[in-house]
Amino acid sequence: MRNFYGKIPDIDSLLNLKKQTMKKVIYSLFFVFAAVFTACEEELPKANFDLYELKSLEASAGDMNVTLTWEDYENAHPSEYLVIWTTGAAEDDGGQMTVEADKKSVVVENLVNDMTYGFSVQPRYAGGLAGKTSVNCTPKNARYPVTDLTATAGNERVRLNWTKPNSERFTNYQITVSPSGKVITLDDTSLESYIIEGLTNDMEYTFSMVASYPTGNSEPVEVSATPGKVSPILVDQSEKTELTLWEPVTLTLNDMFFMGGDVQSVNWDFGDGTTSVELSPKHAYGTVGDKYTVSVTVTYTDGTTDTGSMDITVVNYKWDSINLESGNYKGYVKVSNPVFSLDGKTMYIPTSTPAGHLFAIDVTTGNIKWVYGIDAITYGGGALIGDDGTIYQCVESKDIDNVHAINSDGTKKWSIKLDDKIGAFPALSADGTVLYCLTNAPTLYALNIVDGSIKWRVEKLDDSNKGCAVAVDKMGNIYAGTNAAIYSFTSSGNERWNGKNIAFKITERGAFALHGDCLYATTLDKGLISVNMTTGEKNWDYKNTGGNAYFPIVDKNGVIYFTEKGVSGKALVYAVEPTGSLKWSKDIASVLTYNGAALSAEGLLFLGNSGGKKVWKLDTNDNGELTEVRNIGQNIMAGVTIGTDKRLYFGTIGSNNIGSIKAVAINASPELSSWSMRGGDLQGTNRQK
Repeated sequence: MRNFYGKIPDIDSLLNLKKQTMKKVIYSLFFVFAAVFTACEEELPKANFDLYELKSLEASAGDMNVTLTWEDYENAHPSEYLVIWTTGAAEDDGGQMTVEADKKSVVVENLVNDMTYGFSVQPRYAGGLAGKTSVNCTPKNARYPVTDLTATAGNERVRLNWTKPNSERFTNYQITVSPSGKVITLDDTSLESYIIEGLTNDMEYTFSMVASYPTGNSEPVEVSATPGKVSPILVDQSEKTELTLWEPVTLTLNDMFFMGGDVQSVNWDFGDGTTSVELSPKHAYGTVGDKYTVSVTVTYTDGTTDTGSMDITVVNYKWDSINLESGNYKGYVKVSNPVFSLDGKTMYIPTSTPAGHLFAIDVTTGNIKWVYGIDAITYGGGALIGDDGTIYQCVESKDIDNVHAINSDGTKKWSIKLDDKIGAFPALSADGTVLYCLTNAPTLYALNIVDGSIKWRVEKLDDSNKGCAVAVDKMGNIYAGTNAAIYSFTSSGNERWNGKNIAFKITERGAFALHGDCLYATTLDKGLISVNMTTGEKNWDYKNTGGNAYFPIVDKNGVIYFTEKGVSGKALVYAVEPTGSLKWSKDIASVLTYNGAALSAEGLLFLGNSGGKKVWKLDTNDNGELTEVRNIGQNIMAGVTIGTDKRLYFGTIGSNNIGSIKAVAINASPELSSWSMRGGDLQGTNRQK
């Protein structure tokens, strides 16, 4: 190549020329790109970099609605918000709305309950819409209905009771009465009871009730009732009109009859010459009669009065003996005396052989209500009735659960297996929350009555291998007797004292009696002993002559009574003064094995005897004057109990392993102010009152 001078350029010249040319090209391209970028910057809106989405979005389901709540970023200043919702279904039931900039929440109404919706919210700016922030939510029916709706029929009226909905949103109740179709609106949402008047007796009505909400009504709840004439007085919460002789009942006002307002006072006339001003008095009739008219006058707080009456027929006792046999369960009774439910309507008795089944018997009819089966021989150990009506029974076996808690309907509440056989009757704590059981180990247990769990125990009190008696004083202290000694513990299980230095052998399957600060116990070889409950020291002892001594009881004056097994056809009943001196003794002229006595309020002492098959009465007001009450014809080797219906109850030993429960009319009431029977009271709690 030649230049214009005609010279051929060298290599270095050519390279410099190329570099200069490339620089010019690069600079030209730079100016072009700069011009283009400047033009684009002027054409694109700068606001696109400031279209803030929401910082957060939350959804809360309501009844046919959803509440959306959101939060903006700090530098965001939208002019409004676009809210869109959709179900995503083919036939979409969605929609949209705009929300003002100063609002941070919105309620989307008229949605379909139980359908899931997708919600999105977009802030709108001068430069356009920001991106979507989305959330899903499913509205739910919150129109809660009333619950527990019941109808109680009265004379031309029905009372409805219910539990109101757990909501503050409902505005009223609506009751539709069928067949009339009448609709009753109740605007007071605090109501849970209402009486519908003006109905026709002997016609069935259906009542449909809804709670009304801003979004509609709840599901209806229905109940039916047939109004009719009602008794103004209820007998044991029923309208029964026939009672047996001395049957204890509670009389109450029927609030479907007395509806004049709040009751200020009442005056009862029982029709037998007795009256009462108690609101719900207890009463029993002592003479068989065709009719007693019970009347009551009610005075309301506004001064108005109302009266009502009913006729009651009193019939004689309906039974005096039943066999202890039901289905596959049978047995006879040794040692244990009957105990009663808190209302006195049910009697409980455990059999001993061939197994320790617990029988529950209706006191009025003599019907066996149920039997709780326990597959083990049991001579003692109960029964005991707790403050809530639970029945407790211990078992003379160490191979199976040997403490049972039984509900009043005969079902098992709980059971537990302790370390040895249990022949001693249990005891209930002062507050009714703990059951104390003494095994033959001998170990003293404190059991929680709720579930049978062990609160504490004192193991191996001594080497006698025989637990014999348990009792609780007013302060809650526990006393346990073995074949070797008597021990005392606090309710926490700490030892207060022990009587090993006295070394009395308490009679097996025995019981204590407490009176004041004295504990009385019967022994195998030394008769009756009195122990100071504070110190554990012996006050005195009274030696009997006829072998094993049984079941001390105490009258309201502090006189102690006990029996003995007897020897050579001679068995005595003893009355001992509180000082330890003999007041009197009577020879029953037969064997008294495990025969515990019961004392009446009238001062009459009753007991059976195992040798002579008879029931005896001793009048403590007349130096123990002895009278035969009845020849039973079966051996009685157990304690007796006086019922509130003025009958003597006890179990017997029959043939073929089938014993019976006898009920003998004695026209005497139980002495309830002292430890007057084995167990201390009609529930057998072995607890000092």
